[in-house]
Amino acid sequence: MNTQPHPPLEEHAVRRDALASPFRLELIAQFGQDDELSVSDLAERTGRPATSLYHHIRVLLDAGIIHQVGSRPKGKRQESVYSMAQSMMGIAHDPEDPTSKSKIAQTVQAAFRSAARDLVAALDREDIKPVGPHRNTFSLILSSRVSPDLLTKINERLRALEELIAEEAENDPGPTADDQFLSLTIALAPLRGRRAGPTPTKGE
Repeated sequence: MNTQPHPPLEEHAVRRDALASPFRLELIAQFGQDDELSVSDLAERTGRPATSLYHHIRVLLDAGIIHQVGSRPKGKRQESVYSMAQSMMGIAHDPEDPTSKSKIAQTVQAAFRSAARDLVAALDREDIKPVGPHRNTFSLILSSRVSPDLLTKINERLRALEELIAEEAENDPGPTADDQFLSLTIALAPLRGRRAGPTPTKGE
């Protein structure tokens, strides 16, 4: 089981800055768990000229989001090949960093726009399963009053999900014919304008 602690805020800041670009989110969405892609591969998948990608690739490399895994012939030269450094990524808000809020907003808004496109596109597929143990299409919006004990349990479940995915990535035996490439986007946030405590009685 993956019991590594969450990265310090400094590492989250570098990652947050890298992911504040919707296009860089689009780039990393091209990688599956086992995909190894070059700049020319990414240019073909995104419909962008390769020359426009090198800066974004360098930013993702410097943030430790992707890493170089080798090279291969491309015409008369060698081109670098990259893969995802981790199967999932989290970013944390740093209240001491005045740019943190806006960059997290950019990242989350872009991520959920991408998630919405993925979900809507999935509705036209013949292999979607909305129910059952192999359910692969699902959405949930929940607003609820949560006690400290329940919040602890929610975070325990979220952490268990992180560990499950990380453990599977570390011990992956290789792809099979039944595997799927799925998108999972989660946000947890306190709501504004909601009273945390009990509703006051008349005269209070």
